[in-house]
Amino acid sequence: MSKHWLSVLLAALLLACSPAEQKHIRLLSGDWDLALATSQLARAELERAGYAVTVEVVSPGQIWARLAAGEADASLSPWLPDGSRAHATRFFDRLHDLGPNGPPLRLGLAVPASAEPSRVDELSGSGYGDNKIVGMMPGHGIMVLAEQALARYRLDEYQLLSGSGEAYRHLVDTAIEQQLPVVIAAWSPGSVMAGEGLKWLADEAGHFPRSERPHTLIRRGLEEQAPAAVEVLRRLHWSEAQLNELLALAGPERNYALAANKWLRLNPVPAD
Repeated sequence: MSKHWLSVLLAALLLACSPAEQKHIRLLSGDWDLALATSQLARAELERAGYAVTVEVVSPGQIWARLAAGEADASLSPWLPDGSRAHATRFFDRLHDLGPNGPPLRLGLAVPASAEPSRVDELSGSGYGDNKIVGMMPGHGIMVLAEQALARYRLDEYQLLSGSGEAYRHLVDTAIEQQLPVVIAAWSPGSVMAGEGLKWLADEAGHFPRSERPHTLIRRGLEEQAPAAVEVLRRLHWSEAQLNELLALAGPERNYALAANKWLRLNPVPAD
């Protein structure tokens, strides 16, 4: 056999033994507006690059655990460095962090615009909101960081209530509509603080961190199995103005898949 045909044969064998590139990407999303919106944007961009994509909504802890176990491929939802510290301690060494996909988040407590309190420290001893704060699901970054801030403000009489994203949105909408005396654990960019129905309570002591950002995490091995998908995910990054525009496009129906498609039509990205 000639050297030429031997080389061709070896190349064919190597090609046959090489695993085919993965063409289905499994995204995990948190159950809050910013996570749902950016997950749908990522879906649309990956589909544009030729991938089949599924988006599954799970709890924050499940995002980390399932990525680390290789049961999903990527997520744009986790908050770092502080909001996911407990999860990162357990799972970070089994994942790759592609970096922030959005701007620093503003975090804090909010009340209806007509409410009397204007600072977080004014809640102490006031009984405002029946000593309760509306929060998200356990393990969400705002819950972790709000608990820490409440301890530093010594608001021991306040209870941070947890619930699903749907319950959180319903309570917030009701509080805004009826101007109820309620305290809400909030973040921005986010649809909750996009309108004028709520106002921030001034965090004069600076107990809420200002460096928190949503990051894109992927499971180990995805770089080898779907390198083009990783490059798509790596370059996804949006400004505060872009995210607010995206959330506004979702409208009261909160249709984030439709909003992502509309946003991409309004903000076309040249294909590579």
